[in-house]
Amino acid sequence: MSNITFKTVQPDGFGQIYADMQMQFPPEELKPFNVFVKLLSEGKLECLGAYDNLTQVGYLIFAKADEFIWLDYIAVKKEFHSKGYGRKILACFKNMFLEVEKPCIENPDTLRRIKFYESLGAKKLGFEYLYPNNSGGLEMDLYFLGDNMPDNDKIFSVVKSVFKNIHADVNELDKFIDKIYKAMHSI
Repeated sequence: MSNITFKTVQPDGFGQIYADMQMQFPPEELKPFNVFVKLLSEGKLECLGAYDNLTQVGYLIFAKADEFIWLDYIAVKKEFHSKGYGRKILACFKNMFLEVEKPCIENPDTLRRIKFYESLGAKKLGFEYLYPNNSGGLEMDLYFLGDNMPDNDKIFSVVKSVFKNIHADVNELDKFIDKIYKAMHSI
């Protein structure tokens, strides 16, 4: 396996990525295609294709907030699963927040993903996290992968900034922000 390289995916080339996302992510975690295209066009999200030589093996979608990366999505294409690509892709980035599904025994993939992120050194943040969507939100865990864990004030500042930028389409967004603030300050 050679070194991973990255190429920016432009909004007009996002359709193929979105088709893969629909196969790999639960529908409640996905925004409509046109919202992604708008966020990419406005520079609020970035999408990078991950390549091994000339073959696209995966992709990641993220936002930048201060010196941090907010990983919105990462996926290795199905035909390249279990070949070390996810580890190699994430090794290229530091100081990253990750939204991770809650562990579910009925869905072993959740346990596998959590084990994978933790093996890279990601630490689960100790408060209840709610992914904002227009169906009332999705309980998830928020992890941090990096050398220096930010304090709660910085974490909240990043969450608020990211939510205002990439989840502006969500109804009653301020309620999600308030819930996270209260959860962070009750620990």
